[in-house]
Amino acid sequence: MSNDAPLAALVRTRRLSVRFTQEELAERAGISVRTISDIERGLRRFVYRDTAERLAEALEVCGTDKEDFILVARGRAGAHEPGVQRPGRVSSGRNRVPIPPTALIGRDREMEMLLGAFREGSIRSISLTGPGGIGKTRLAVEAAAAARDIYPDGVFFVPLTSCESPARVVPLIAEAIGLIEPGTRTVADLSAHLTTAAILLVLDTFEHVLAAAGSVADLLSGCDRLTLLVTTREPLCIRGEHVVALPPLGLPPVGSADLSSSAAGRLLLERATAAKADLVIDEEASVLLGDICRRLEGLPLAIELAASRVRHLPLVKLREQLDARLSLLTHGAADLPRRQRTMRGAIGWSYDLLDSRERSLFRSLSVFRGGWTLEAAQDAWPTAQGDVVETLGALVDKSLVVLNGVQSQVPRYSMMDVIAEFAREQRDRYGEGPPLLRSHASYFLSLVERTEKKFGTSAQEEAFEELLAESDNLRAALEWSLTEGDAEVGLRLGAAVWQFWRAAGYLSEGRTWLEQALRATVGGSQELRAKALWGACWLAFQQDDLRSTRLYSEELLEVTDDGEASLMRRNALTVQAMVHMAEGDFLAALTPLERSAEITDASGVSWYVATSKLNLALGLLHLRQLDEASSLLDQALELYVRLGDHRFAARAQTYRGHLELLRGDAGRASDLFLRSLRSFNEVDDQDGIAEALEGLAAASAAAGGMDQAALVLGVARHTRERSMSKMLPFERALIDRWLDEAQEALGEERWADLLGQGSALDVAAALELVS
Repeated sequence: MSNDAPLAALVRTRRLSVRFTQEELAERAGISVRTISDIERGLRRFVYRDTAERLAEALEVCGTDKEDFILVARGRAGAHEPGVQRPGRVSSGRNRVPIPPTALIGRDREMEMLLGAFREGSIRSISLTGPGGIGKTRLAVEAAAAARDIYPDGVFFVPLTSCESPARVVPLIAEAIGLIEPGTRTVADLSAHLTTAAILLVLDTFEHVLAAAGSVADLLSGCDRLTLLVTTREPLCIRGEHVVALPPLGLPPVGSADLSSSAAGRLLLERATAAKADLVIDEEASVLLGDICRRLEGLPLAIELAASRVRHLPLVKLREQLDARLSLLTHGAADLPRRQRTMRGAIGWSYDLLDSRERSLFRSLSVFRGGWTLEAAQDAWPTAQGDVVETLGALVDKSLVVLNGVQSQVPRYSMMDVIAEFAREQRDRYGEGPPLLRSHASYFLSLVERTEKKFGTSAQEEAFEELLAESDNLRAALEWSLTEGDAEVGLRLGAAVWQFWRAAGYLSEGRTWLEQALRATVGGSQELRAKALWGACWLAFQQDDLRSTRLYSEELLEVTDDGEASLMRRNALTVQAMVHMAEGDFLAALTPLERSAEITDASGVSWYVATSKLNLALGLLHLRQLDEASSLLDQALELYVRLGDHRFAARAQTYRGHLELLRGDAGRASDLFLRSLRSFNEVDDQDGIAEALEGLAAASAAAGGMDQAALVLGVARHTRERSMSKMLPFERALIDRWLDEAQEALGEERWADLLGQGSALDVAAALELVS
């Protein structure tokens, strides 16, 4: 391209500034690609007026600049070349930054940070990073436009999407600032022109030309007043670089109809109503839009693409179809770069930039749900293929993987759902799914069976936290093993993890998995089946489903020998006794409870010894044998404290509270219930919290605090509703006497009103109330 062809420089520079390919410009202008190519190569030095006007309109040239543009395009000698600086000067940058058609939503904190850095001048290289579609370019454009007054010598926007080689980066910078002659296409020459110029240079989409980072660093070091703002999916890793990783937009609260409270909600609302002006935004629609925001994880491009679908899909259907995000999130605006018109294209751009090792690990990581640890990644990807730590770090740097909990002892990694969906597509394309899914289930089976050994010890809460973090992976492993894998693996998983489900309040889900596994493994290992039946019994029992509990209990008794003194026999007898107590037959419960205690005393396994004593004490409470019950509770509590099991220590305190209430000491009972409530609340044991609150309500009534009793009972009932657990009949039998008195004293209307008020309170408010 020659200086004697001003039209070539003008069209090319303007096209790059608005981020069009030659094909896109030709399509918008309604002329051939060949014509555009000939113009930019200097083969056509002028065009017809109609063509000139088409080009000006397509390139968004307005006002006096449009008149100048047409003069140059028509071949008028000496005409000013709009937006192209004559050699030897730095342009003012007027019209260099693209003008967005819509307002920026969200990013207030990032904008404040960027403008503050520009004004202060201490940070001269800022890289906006994040996955495709996170809004890096949009933020850079907004910040650049707002920074014009800060940089008197100009703000320049250099789109690199179509840059075919790192060697082209410096020449494109030169052209963007108007220094288009061949002599100013080296870093040294460019530095000489910009030495004293106070300018902001925006380099957009740098990740595919990272080899040019060294040249950019040299340019920065040679120009004291130059500031770089770079958008890239991977940092440049140059000295002085300040990396700003853009997070997703803030999400509306679950179930909220207030979209204005979050950036993601405001963006979806604005774009959806723009796509469909008659869209009715009532409370139901607002809640649906909020759900869609959360399903899209606050990713701006995904939200924009979903909003475009509102023209053709009801909101309910749109939400349903988000299970297949990549197929749904298409048809982006025609004026977007081609890679950003679909989510698949945006992610595919990043995937294509990976090397073979990075692609392999990326596909392997798709097997995880809800995140993973470094240890899990090492298991999923054989080390023979490369260094997992280094390769995983590369995927983090390239914004395809997110590192969470950097400060924690066991940091976790994750992918956004839409990126994980793309990774699964690639995995299945390579036929890697079956072995990865089998390996995944095997790894998590090993993890839960190792973690199970910590139950009932001082390491129990740590174990529960680990399983909570891996809940989605456990679900995936169970789903695979019970539907297309190895059903025995599913049974082993469920049998090992059910105590966590019970503690976490996952009663219905846990029962569903165990029941499915038991049906799929009839005729398998009796020992394993007994262990799973024990879990199924307890989860059904916690839901007050006595019919199912009895059925599972009978089978559990069948698969354990009547003369056997094993822990599994003890478990069968314990469940049998609990069913008797739930039916109100406490005398019938006494014999299996005593036999259970004998078996565990002989075994010497401390947690089972403590729990058998606790259960026997409960039976004795109902039989009003309070002194014997008191001794057993003291022994159980001592063992639990020694073992470090805070949950069951709190449960022993709750039973002690009931004992004191039966003895007539409401004050002492209230203190014990309050102590157990605090302990349960510390470990978020919802079932235990409800039990302690119910005891507190009874103690309040016994002490004459009828209003407080109703309020606290309301909190307890709301807690049970959330955890989907029920108060068991023998639990109710311990407190009904006092609660019935409170209800009678207050009257039905007042009682119901206070229960309702209590259901609106949380545990913290209840603690404050009773304290």
